Order: sequence, then C-alpha cells, then structure tokens
Amino acid sequence: MTAVSQLALLFIGAALVNNILLTRFIGLCPFFGVSGNIQTSFGMSLAVVFVMMMASSATWIVWEIVLAPLGVGEFLYIPAFILIIASLVQFVEMYLRKSSPVLYRSMGIYLPLITTNCAVLAIATESAKPGFFKMNIALGASLSLGEALVYTLGVSVGFGFALLTFAALRERLELAPVHRLLAGSPIAFLTAGLLSLAYVGLSGWFGL
Repeated sequence: MTAVSQLALLFIGAALVNNILLTRFIGLCPFFGVSGNIQTSFGMSLAVVFVMMMASSATWIVWEIVLAPLGVGEFLYIPAFILIIASLVQFVEMYLRKSSPVLYRSMGIYLPLITTNCAVLAIATESAKPGFFKMNIALGASLSLGEALVYTLGVSVGFGFALLTFAALRERLELAPVHRLLAGSPIAFLTAGLLSLAYVGLSGWFGL
C-alpha cells in the first residue's frame, strides 16, 4: 500500500467508519446540545475542526520535545494536554465573541465545554501518545506528525458531517407529524441511533 493510499484510508476510517460521534460515541454533549439548527451546528463544527487540529499539532510537539524526553509523559500528559486545549478554546471564544456575537450567543455554554469535551482530549492523546492509537489500520504504535494531522482532520470532518446531518434531520422533524409521545428528545435519540447504524454499515464497504 502506498503512502498516499494509507493516508487516504486513515482519513476515511477516521471520518466515516470510526466516526467519533456515531460509532465511538465520544463527545455526544454538543451532538445533542447544539444540533437544533444548521447555523449553530456549522459554527460548532468549524470550531471543533480548528481546536482539534491545533490541539493535535501542539500536543504531538509537546509530547515529542518535552514530555517524552524528560520521562514525565505518563504522569503529566493529561494536565498538559488539557491546558493546551483550554488555551485554544479561549482563543476561539474570544474570536467569535468579537467577530460573530450572534453565533457566539447561539452556542452558549457548549463553546467553552469544548475544553472538557472528551473527543478533543481523546484525539489529541491518540495522535501524540504511543500506544493509544486504536483504529484498525496498519500503522505503527505511534503516529508521525503528518499521520496525526490527517487522522485529526478526518475525525474533525467526520464530527462536523455527523453534526450537520443530525441538525438537518432535526429541523425536518420539527415539521414532521411526530406522535406527541416521541416528540423532542425521544425522536432525536431514535434518529441518532439510525444514523449510527448507517455509519456502522460503512465498515463493510471499506474493509475496516
């Protein structure tokens, strides 16, 4: 398998087959919290892409240059990674507050919650720390910086695509004749379950 094919398989596997929301069920808080309309979901998707990409780059560098050489990675990687993620989220929050106050208000508490979103920390850890990469792809125990960035891009794009798809379905459900016993959260959870089944079925297509 060529390097390009391997990276393409890594991206597809991260975005679709091993979708962070619908097959791994990590980071579901914003998935249900901000998926009420397309605009808010699109803003959250862009914020997650930016934070994940920057966090993975920074944590990979910090692990390789600081934590691993000093032999303190096993003890300090969680607080170090959370500090990096929190700093990046603060940057995104300040930017949105100044450039798009409407989008900032519509996201509400879910924007600062990216700091504690387990999806961001999970991907940063998988990208940087050897032995944490769990996808069924023939890569080494740890990812190179290029592989980490491709993997993170795939995860964040998959996060955004799933979020936007779910938001579009929820907007249509608002106009659908849903029985009152299923209206609101029940039909949303049922829809998420059906989406999850669709994503799980993709594994047979790509052989992952």
